[in-house]
Amino acid sequence: MQKIFINGNILTMSDKCPNPEAVLVEGRNIIRVGSREEVMKAAGRRAAVIDLKGRTLLPGFFDAHGHFISYALSQLKFVDLRCVPVGKIRNVEQMIQALKNSDQARNKRGVIVGFGYDDTLSEDGRMAEAADLDKVSRTRPVIVIHASFHVVMANTRAMELTGTNALDFQPQGGIVRRRNGKAIGVFEEMAAAGKLIELAYGLSPRERLSLTCLPIGKVCDEYLRQGVTAVCEGAGGNQMAWLVQLCMKRGQFPARYIVCPSLTKEGEVPPRIKGDHIINGPVKLLMDGSIQCYTAALTKPYFTPAAGHEDEKDYCGYTHMSVEELRGKLETILKSNRSFAIHSNGDRALDRIIEALEGCENLSRNNYKRNLIIHCQTVREDQLDKMKKIHLYPSFFPAHIYVWGDRHYETFLGPERAERLDPAGSAAAKGIPFSLHNDAPVTDTRPLEAVWNAVTRKTRQGRILGESQKISVEEALKAVTIYAAFQYKVEDILGSIEEGKRADLVVLDKNPLTAKEDELLKIRVQRVWIDGRLAWSDAVRRGKRKRRKKRAD
Repeated sequence: MQKIFINGNILTMSDKCPNPEAVLVEGRNIIRVGSREEVMKAAGRRAAVIDLKGRTLLPGFFDAHGHFISYALSQLKFVDLRCVPVGKIRNVEQMIQALKNSDQARNKRGVIVGFGYDDTLSEDGRMAEAADLDKVSRTRPVIVIHASFHVVMANTRAMELTGTNALDFQPQGGIVRRRNGKAIGVFEEMAAAGKLIELAYGLSPRERLSLTCLPIGKVCDEYLRQGVTAVCEGAGGNQMAWLVQLCMKRGQFPARYIVCPSLTKEGEVPPRIKGDHIINGPVKLLMDGSIQCYTAALTKPYFTPAAGHEDEKDYCGYTHMSVEELRGKLETILKSNRSFAIHSNGDRALDRIIEALEGCENLSRNNYKRNLIIHCQTVREDQLDKMKKIHLYPSFFPAHIYVWGDRHYETFLGPERAERLDPAGSAAAKGIPFSLHNDAPVTDTRPLEAVWNAVTRKTRQGRILGESQKISVEEALKAVTIYAAFQYKVEDILGSIEEGKRADLVVLDKNPLTAKEDELLKIRVQRVWIDGRLAWSDAVRRGKRKRRKKRAD
């Protein structure tokens, strides 16, 4: 069936047809974009007319980097321990009480897992240790995953079950925090925390089944509510993709699913996943950690001493692997004709990535030449120049500016480096197509909020963090649509409203290009189409709320 969209603001995100009056959709494709007269002439007699009534039509938003299954688990299984302003927890004591009062604790079996506690936002300003988590339970394992995913906290029982409290357990690429030689229950990076993560994520067959279809479909609905039509699994995606595919087959997951697999334990590249709504993304690697956890690899020392490194005046964080090891992994990926995405927060980590790439024999032979740096938060001007030359594209995490920006300014990076945090302005000036992401569940996937972050660069305290790094609303919108599609090599079918592309469309109640900066956060998604089919509607959602209220009355 044909559909004609008219009487609204149509933001195509394409320079070919920037200000059309109407759009014609047939089946799952956009077949005509132009004046109202042109579109009406091309349409059949039975075409349905969708009157936008002054609202705004855009291409569907991309979740450019996130962790969908982890977000689903954080919503459906883990105890929510996120701190203010992202969540409700204010200190370690409140975290302990939340764990004690959780459904997991009342079940009296299995692992108690919490996600989202952030020492940098907590009033205590510290990690929870085993002595704290033992107050929740001494007989059951208790595991808390830091908001950054780069630190895990565990009680004594969890350490005993995983052997992570052994005196000789000190893996390369991670740190076990100790006091008087004994592990205190705080583990930095996957090398140290991997066994605890496996214990936390371990799902029984019943739990796997409970996550399928309706629960995952509900989480997908949350993404659609934000206008997201392409959901991202930013690491290790092949292992859990079958859950999403099952939901797709049952019609409960209408969004597209970007899968960014990790290398196998044998160091091999996983096979591509088949499916019409599956986007096979780059292979994911990690080069360093988190700035706020002091595990990102910087060129210059952190502004204030790091916990556990107070005696190291020149402490700059650390990388997960050597240049030689990274180069070997990159060669493996490039030989398989796949692209890669590397997590890198610190500029020293990025220096090593560029060094490794410059020595890769297969880089010039790779057909794609479109690889990503995820987060890229402290990238320098000279590094952006090198990235452009070797087709290395940044995906920025601008929520850091609001949520952690003041701490970056005062504690982690200092004023000079904090002013350049997530320097989208520099990337735009150099003509580098960048994307913006929320890194869910670190922060919720809200593309319009990421747009606001990148446009205003306001912190929680109202500080403007880098006036010169502000970008326009249009540039920010492109970063969550056509630029993101470009980075994932699907710009030929997605990311803009153009003839021949898939009809993934979003209707907003206001025009972001004419709204005042602070009004960007108030704009609401009202309709979402995927492949020309209505996938989400605010009207349907309001109707369900009214029916529930009527039944309650």
